[in-house]
Amino acid sequence: MSPARQFWVISALATLAFLALRSLPDTHCALLHADHRPMIVDGLEFCGVDEEANFYRPRDLRFPYALKVELPAADSAGREGRLVLTDEEGRPVQGHQLALSHTRLLHLHLRAVDRPWYVHLHPEPREDGSWGFALPAGFVAGAGHHAYVDFVPGRTGRVVLAEAVVPATASAPIGATVVAPPSSAPEVAEFSVSTHRTGESSWLRLRLRRPDGSPLKLRPLMGTLGHAVLFSAARTEAAMGYAHLHPSLEGGEYDPSPTLSFRLRLPKPGDYELWLHVDDGVDRYVRVTLVVTP
Repeated sequence: MSPARQFWVISALATLAFLALRSLPDTHCALLHADHRPMIVDGLEFCGVDEEANFYRPRDLRFPYALKVELPAADSAGREGRLVLTDEEGRPVQGHQLALSHTRLLHLHLRAVDRPWYVHLHPEPREDGSWGFALPAGFVAGAGHHAYVDFVPGRTGRVVLAEAVVPATASAPIGATVVAPPSSAPEVAEFSVSTHRTGESSWLRLRLRRPDGSPLKLRPLMGTLGHAVLFSAARTEAAMGYAHLHPSLEGGEYDPSPTLSFRLRLPKPGDYELWLHVDDGVDRYVRVTLVVTP
C-alpha cells in the first residue's frame, strides 16, 4: 500500500474512532438519561432537568461487573441482606472505588417476581468487601426477586449497571407484619402519558394526593423530589430490564396535590409497571401501569 493510501486509511479510521468515542456518555448521568443537562448542588452533580431516561437490560450492556444478592432466610432473626459486586477479575468492588451518584454510592432496586412489590435501597460497604443493607419491616422473602444496581466507578465517572436473579426462599414475612398504609399515605390521583408509541420520547405525569384531603408536601429525596423505576409487567427473567427516572421541574411539584413529571424514551411494546418513590416524612411507594404500543 502506498504511503498516500496508508495516510487516508489511517485518517479514516481515526475519524471513525473519534466519532464513536464522542457518542459515548460523558458523565455519570448521561447513560441513564439522554439530552444531558447536569445541575451542581453543593458541589455534587445531579442529573439535570428535563432529561430523558432510557430503559436497559444491564446484561446486554456487557459491563465487566458481576452482582450477587443474598437475602436472609424467612426463619432468620436477622433482617439484613448481603450484596457482592465483583469486577472482571473477580475482585470485590469496595466503597472507596465508587463516586457519589444522587448522594449515594450504590443504588439497589429489588423487585419481587411473585407479587407487586419493589424497594429502593442503599447498601453500605463492609470490611470484608461485601455490602450490607437493611430490609424494610414486613419484607416477604417470597418466590425470589430481580435485583438491579447502578453506581459510578470513581476512575471513569460514568454510570454502570448490573443485575442478578435472587433465588426463592420460603414465603414468610421477615420482621414486622405487613400492615395497610395509613389513610394519609399518598396515592396517584391522575396519571397522564403524552404518547404510548414505542421508541418515542414520552412525558409521564403523576398527580399525587392524600385520600383524607390534607395537603401533601414532598421532601427532597437524594437530591430530587422523587425517584421512579420502570419494569416490565411480565416479571420473567427474559423480560428483565429497568429505567431509573428523576422528575423535571414544571412548577406543580409544591402544590397541595403535587404533580411529578418524568421524560422517558419508551421501550418495546408491552405492559410495564412504574414505581414512584417519594418522601412525605416517610418513604412511600406508589405504582401505576404504563402500556407501550407499537
